[in-house]
Amino acid sequence: MGNVSPTERALDIIELLADHPEGLAISDIARRLKLPKSIAHRLLSILVSRDFAVHNEVTQHYRLAIRTATLGLRFFGNIGLNEVCQPILNRLAHRTGEFIRICAAENGELVWIASAQGSLDGLRYDPTMEAGPALHATANGRAWLSTLDGNDALGQVRRLGFILPRNYERSIVTKEQELSEELHRVRVAGYAISADESVIGIAALAAPIPDKNGGPALGSVSVAGPTVRMTPARIKAIVPDMLSAAKELSEIWPIPRVKKLSTIASSELNGYRP
Repeated sequence: MGNVSPTERALDIIELLADHPEGLAISDIARRLKLPKSIAHRLLSILVSRDFAVHNEVTQHYRLAIRTATLGLRFFGNIGLNEVCQPILNRLAHRTGEFIRICAAENGELVWIASAQGSLDGLRYDPTMEAGPALHATANGRAWLSTLDGNDALGQVRRLGFILPRNYERSIVTKEQELSEELHRVRVAGYAISADESVIGIAALAAPIPDKNGGPALGSVSVAGPTVRMTPARIKAIVPDMLSAAKELSEIWPIPRVKKLSTIASSELNGYRP
């Protein structure tokens, strides 16, 4: 396994399975992660024994167990996320009548952590809370990147390249010069806009959640809805409420600067020995 630790490999498996709720065969897991099948089997056995994964005896597929989701919910509950942040999202959803989400920045990535639906009937956007937004291809990502130094922002995108995740339609940003120009516009305006990009027919605007200590944004808050409703005039009307919500979230932000997941997971996987 080279210089990559067993813990990191186990986390790679968890992240892979998170995108495949139907499960994957061990051969697929080994191939996608470029792991020897024997190592993949050993790590999966540990995850199954600790109830982080489930093995279907009929299909022979492995999938994540509900335990992996409940751990995240337990963490958010312990830091008071729902009690403190959710009312702000609910108010913004009520005022705008659109779908609201917030994401937190951690280790150079954005992670969805809460949402609220403001549209009660008619056309509505109601996505699942899957993997966090692609940094270069979404309003949330560009809002957060705009609070980084120019070189740091480019560096964050270079890690993964300008590759679109599966199910993304397109992005107006496909190279570094375009990203630099777009981030400059976001910094001037104070918020980012994305229309008919990751999802055709949907427009979103997002504002960074400021760090009270002057560092990069803690995350971002977004308002998204059908493009037929998100006209320039309506966006202009929504922006003040969104910026106000971002400022309010900054004042009460309960998310601590969390250690890398590998630090936490090492205790869960301490039974493994290479």
